[in-house]
Amino acid sequence: MIMVLGMVAIIAAWASTAAYEDMIAIRRIENIQDETRATMASESAIPLVKIILREEYLISNQPPIDSLDEDWAQELPPFPIDDGLIGAKIIDSNRSYNLNDLVDNNGNVQPKHVTEVKQLFNLLDLDNTLVDALVDWMDKNDVPYGVGGAEDSAYYSKDYKIKNARLDNWSELKLIAGFTPKVLKKLETVATVHPSTGSSIININTANPLVLRAIFPNMTIADEENLFADRPYDKLSDAINNQPWKQGGDLSRLKVFSDTFMLRTHAMFGRANVREEYVLSRKGQTVTLLSRERLGWQF
Repeated sequence: MIMVLGMVAIIAAWASTAAYEDMIAIRRIENIQDETRATMASESAIPLVKIILREEYLISNQPPIDSLDEDWAQELPPFPIDDGLIGAKIIDSNRSYNLNDLVDNNGNVQPKHVTEVKQLFNLLDLDNTLVDALVDWMDKNDVPYGVGGAEDSAYYSKDYKIKNARLDNWSELKLIAGFTPKVLKKLETVATVHPSTGSSIININTANPLVLRAIFPNMTIADEENLFADRPYDKLSDAINNQPWKQGGDLSRLKVFSDTFMLRTHAMFGRANVREEYVLSRKGQTVTLLSRERLGWQF
């Protein structure tokens, strides 16, 4: 009798453990399914956004113009899809300063762009010597740049080495000496990261005011307000003709159109929350995906 009772207890314990493990396995499979569906929903936004950007180009093709009152720039609420929810937001990357412009295609520092980014940091009330550390992360040499330079010796306590190449995505900034979450929170309002040929476009119709004041040091707040009051502009000459603030500024970068866009998506299915950021390039009617990154972003 004792042996039988012992066997019954063992079998009951085994059955309970097996049932619990089965429940965990089922829950794990459900989570994987939910994440897969959320990821697919997020990816489904890409072809739709490509169509939107292509159609906007065709509509404003004579000449091409992009502004914040166009359909692609409007904020849309999240919408249901099957048993989940997805939200999408298109952001003009050319409204911000591309940090990859700090070095050219050969990894050499571009002093003019360093000056502009340091001015941008000043306008944000950030320590502009952080730009020196950013330059050292991207330039090809091992000589500290400026007073805030940070080459390999600044990363001896880390489990990674300095990159000596351009940034691949925004999250990479977290690895750079001095770039704390507080710094990144301020910087993300005026800066971006995407592939560069050395001098990225800045769209005067969408540009952040601090970005324009960083590349045009003679621009005052009053000049900025007058400029913004008449946006959007069909031609660049309408915005800059007879403007004293354009002297000494980086005029060659200004355009009335954009060629790089960010798509941010947030898809929810069951217990899965997938937030992603895609960088898209538009050259004429051709829209291509440049990069993709998982991130945290709320509706």
